[in-house]
Amino acid sequence: MHVDRSNGLAEANNERAESYLDRLLTNGSQEGDSGAELELPSWYNEQLFKRGQGYFRKYRFVMTSGMLAGLIAVLAIPSILRVLICTRQSSNTLSAYRRYLRTIFHAQAWYFNSIDDPNGKFWTSIASVRQAHSRSSRACQRLAAGRITQKDLALTQFGFIGFITLGAHRIHLKDDDFLEATTHMWRVLGHLLGIKDEYNICGRNWAESKERLAIVMRKVYRPALEQTNDDFHRMTEALIHGLWHVNTMLSVQANIFFTKRLAYVKGYEYYSFDYLDGEQPDPQQRQYYYDMNLWDRFIVSYGLFLVTYMHKYAVIRWYFNFRIWLMDFFMYYLPIAAILRFGVKSAYVRIFRSGGRAQELVLNLKEE
Repeated sequence: MHVDRSNGLAEANNERAESYLDRLLTNGSQEGDSGAELELPSWYNEQLFKRGQGYFRKYRFVMTSGMLAGLIAVLAIPSILRVLICTRQSSNTLSAYRRYLRTIFHAQAWYFNSIDDPNGKFWTSIASVRQAHSRSSRACQRLAAGRITQKDLALTQFGFIGFITLGAHRIHLKDDDFLEATTHMWRVLGHLLGIKDEYNICGRNWAESKERLAIVMRKVYRPALEQTNDDFHRMTEALIHGLWHVNTMLSVQANIFFTKRLAYVKGYEYYSFDYLDGEQPDPQQRQYYYDMNLWDRFIVSYGLFLVTYMHKYAVIRWYFNFRIWLMDFFMYYLPIAAILRFGVKSAYVRIFRSGGRAQELVLNLKEE
């Protein structure tokens, strides 16, 4: 007699994911920083972590694009948005330019610097970000804007890792070691940034990470992005208008479209495979692609064709990775567009002082 074990396994996996989400949204919304020391966890795998760092060089273009969509998606989470509005770190074009460049530089510090040097830029950046979170959380709590919780940290972690891993199959990125190494790296980063293991959106392996990421996307990010409000649009405009000075191909409507498509929001489909398993096209569904102007439609069509069908070729990948490297070079050493708009002093953003010490974050709190 043949016994089908697949249904039972799928149910067990689903129950495990549901249990994780329930803990995250209930207990996780009541707890702040883990309080753990800045040291590597017992489950740290050096080879896997360093392979995760290496994959950023190989897939830099699509990983950067995925993180940008993740940064936009995070703005749809009310508790995170309240803290961002409170700190006034990204409420207008200039503050958003400076805030998100710091975010980019910190992420690059984690990908490009050695974890083996306890006095190096990797650890300096981690300590700086964790301290900034702590200061922002305490300050916003005093102003009744809430604090940064375990739930917020894990949902922000999704912003960095969620779309590029869950969407890998949509861009023909069939690399199991990439998924395993990248999620392990972000499990380690989450731990170092104050996320408890029980709330860490990256689990013990890719299979567990996929369960957690998928249920968070379906039950948190998708509903949030279906019901975005004026604050979301205002903060997204500030983000895109700020980073436009780094990449002039950015567009508010096009980038919102990219983000909502990645979260499977209805009406933001582009290809026939842009549906979750079990869902079918609805002929009555409004297609928001046609609400955009011709330039935004061109950006969407060009961008999706590129990452879906061309990125799998090494020579195309090399070319666009080089373009990202060139963009980063000018962003750091000669931000021309930002200089013309904001002036020299404001255009240059640094997260390290000379000698390698961290730049201190200056808060401009909303006092109302």
